[in-house]
Amino acid sequence: MRKKKKVLILGFTAIALSGLAIIGSQHPNLFSINSHQAKQASSKEQQLEDVKKQAKEIEDFVKSLSPKVESVQIAWDETQWDEIGNGTPQGGGEILIVYGGFNHIQNSSWSVLVYLKDGKNGEKDLIEGFGSGSPLRVGGKLFDE
Repeated sequence: MRKKKKVLILGFTAIALSGLAIIGSQHPNLFSINSHQAKQASSKEQQLEDVKKQAKEIEDFVKSLSPKVESVQIAWDETQWDEIGNGTPQGGGEILIVYGGFNHIQNSSWSVLVYLKDGKNGEKDLIEGFGSGSPLRVGGKLFDE
């Protein structure tokens, strides 16, 4: 009885391993990061570094939304990338959404859209401009101006 169990277990193991080998040969990058993914990640890191260099401009932009904003806090760890549409198949480009708070008020929030250039022409400055992503809020309610 024990011998049959061992043979069955070994048989199932061999079948499972051969199945993984077949899947691995059909999809060689299934369990690894390919060079395109790595290049895309490093591109995003570079974009974030470029945007961080513009922190003063982002702070000034947020301050311009209300005369009551005295200080701006940027939450770089919440930064997100997104594609914007314009009704064409190629889309309108890529944006980076930067979030943060202001005046050191707990539960204060804002977001700024950073419009990125495609960088295909060897441009050094990859930032095209800024836009308001969401209004100033405290606790989910609009900030009094």
